Amino acid sequence: MKNTAKTHSRTRAPRLLTGLALSGCLLCSAFDALAQIGPEGTEAASETRELREVTVNARRSIEDRFMAPGSLVVIDRRDIEALGAFSVSDVLRQLPGVQVTPTADGGVVIRMRGMEANATQVLIDGQRVSSGKSQLPLDQMPAEMIERVEVLRAPSAEFSGATGGTLNIVLRQATVKRETNIRITDNRVWGSDAAQTFFSNSGPIGGRVAGQDTGKDGDKEAAVPALGDQPWAYFVAVSSIGYLLGSDTARQTVDAGAVTANSSSVGRYRRGEDTLLPRLSGYLGRNDQLALRATFSQTQFGGTTQSQGLSALANQAFNAATLENYGYQRQYQQAAADWTHRLAGSKLETTLSGSQGRDAVNRLGSVINSNSLGQISDLYSVNEYRQENLWSLKTKLTGTENPLLWMAGAETETRTLGVATQSTDSLAATNINLNLGASLRRQILWGQNEWALPGATTLTAGLRAEGLRIDSSDATTLASQNLFFLQPSLHTRTPINEDLQIRFNLARVTRNPSVWDLVNRNTPAAGVNGITNPDVNGNPNLRPEVAWSLDTGLDRRLKGQGQAGLNLFVRQLQDTLATLTTLTGGRWVQQRTNVGDATVWGLEADVKTGLAWLGLGPDWTLSSNASLLQSSMTSGPNQGNRIPGQAQYTANLNVAKPLRRAGGLFGGFTLSAIGPTQLNTSPGITGSEGAHVTLDVYVGSVLPALGYWRLGVYNLGNASYNRERNYPDSVGNPAQDTSSMQYTPRLYFTIGTQFCQNFQPC
Repeated sequence: MKNTAKTHSRTRAPRLLTGLALSGCLLCSAFDALAQIGPEGTEAASETRELREVTVNARRSIEDRFMAPGSLVVIDRRDIEALGAFSVSDVLRQLPGVQVTPTADGGVVIRMRGMEANATQVLIDGQRVSSGKSQLPLDQMPAEMIERVEVLRAPSAEFSGATGGTLNIVLRQATVKRETNIRITDNRVWGSDAAQTFFSNSGPIGGRVAGQDTGKDGDKEAAVPALGDQPWAYFVAVSSIGYLLGSDTARQTVDAGAVTANSSSVGRYRRGEDTLLPRLSGYLGRNDQLALRATFSQTQFGGTTQSQGLSALANQAFNAATLENYGYQRQYQQAAADWTHRLAGSKLETTLSGSQGRDAVNRLGSVINSNSLGQISDLYSVNEYRQENLWSLKTKLTGTENPLLWMAGAETETRTLGVATQSTDSLAATNINLNLGASLRRQILWGQNEWALPGATTLTAGLRAEGLRIDSSDATTLASQNLFFLQPSLHTRTPINEDLQIRFNLARVTRNPSVWDLVNRNTPAAGVNGITNPDVNGNPNLRPEVAWSLDTGLDRRLKGQGQAGLNLFVRQLQDTLATLTTLTGGRWVQQRTNVGDATVWGLEADVKTGLAWLGLGPDWTLSSNASLLQSSMTSGPNQGNRIPGQAQYTANLNVAKPLRRAGGLFGGFTLSAIGPTQLNTSPGITGSEGAHVTLDVYVGSVLPALGYWRLGVYNLGNASYNRERNYPDSVGNPAQDTSSMQYTPRLYFTIGTQFCQNFQPC
């Protein structure tokens, strides 16, 4: 049942933030601040006019979307359960404008707006994740560990640094609700099995909460004690994930009309992932709340890739056999404290966070080419050890006495990087040793203010100022840099009626190159050098990518807690960052480069609704989104082409009957489609990746007072990933390289149970 409450605002706007222009508002903070506002007095009310109507209901995700000054979509805990999501990557695939593609070595590549992966900023609990592989893995993290996912499609003063967009993954929080979850899963592929287990427990510390819901669907939020009377609460989760991964790939090269190489390769890997997630929160006083959180994770990964086929070397045909053993270990630990202090007319939020990620990569391989004239062997090895330490302090002050919000914040971040690399190649006669230390110091000030305009419109203006200093232990490898960015933003939001609004966002954003792309070094290809396996060069001359972004769209509430949206976006890029692959000195070389200016635009639509109108039960849900994407390089060597890697379209359809504790069947399916992609990388080198469609299905049943079972099949139909590259060979003859990669269907079988108060079945 919905209750409608009218929100009023004074005609006087809050004062301008001292020393800062103002910045775009982030939705959560806006909604939290509105929640603090009490009834206005008679005298104050006489000075107000009606600004908008706010529909108050239990779905924070819907209110977040409507109250946000930027283009924001939120999937919350209830949405995740309704989707039947098994892992975090299942959730990400349901987000509008988000493209999730699996990789052959495990994990996923995440893109927004079809732009390259580095254009998407991924945050965990509002914190930038570590670079490289030293981060919390997302592809197989249980969905039960996620509180909500926020998709920030338009830049704001509080969150910036992404020309594609930002994903903020908020992990589960401490709660007074007593609940225990246990899940055991077996995943089977290629005739082998790997086990996965998950356990979580939550509740109050120091006694039962009076009136707490003890079992049925839906939380009785009204039963939560008044502010300052709540007990401390906790949440702890432990997961141990075994995962089998790899791919089967067929490749062929046609040079001057003749087949010069073909091969079939098989990659098989096993990964183990152990994660501990503790949370604790409570009140230090009536106006002070403290939350403590930590994450501990470690990974063991290993396996082999073998290939057999025909190759060409020095214009001679050879039978080629390759073998590589790959090993990877990672440890990640993070701890943070969040302190909230409520003042008379504002709220101060401060977060102190520290993390450390360490990883080691070991690769040992051989390439043997043989024919009637003899044999050519190449042995290579790569050993790399990396460590990254991060400390950050963030503080934010939010006004709470007026619906027209003002916010100001400051951040300081210190990140230290260390890497030791040793690589050898017997055929190329190379032996490379690199020891590099680097530090990044980031200082940020930002602010925003909101005004009321005629027609119930609100205007939010903001500014973010960011300074970045990079220092290196070796100036010949990585030069020191001092960079400064300014990001202004403007946003308007106009309610048309209680259930429909239109919004507009204009902002400037700057993206700095990755530190490792700036390192002046050459890394020879491990194995046979080719267009799909090039050497990698650093580029110390990279410049930041600058973008002006325009977002406009409609948001609409639907019956039955549903919502829908239509979003149009345009990005005007300068000094676009992209990866170019060229034939240099007889070897293929890949390098990050500023490739010129570009325009990116697209149309995105999404809907979440019930399916009772189809004659299905009231608990059936539909979640769907689709994006039409386009881009054009307006200058540089690829002028007239699309940005490499941008799909022409993406679409997802999820239909689900959610798990209900009362018992009965549940299940659903997810259909995902990614359109063809242009892979043009440099003049004369063109390519494409074909469209592909994947289908995942699952079914299960709840056994009252016992638990549930779930059977799922991922990649039903064994979708293939087909690529084609066209290029001139070393003497100018036309050549074409094609590949077809398959990941094979995967079977999951899960049994689990859930307990609530006093370990009674929920």
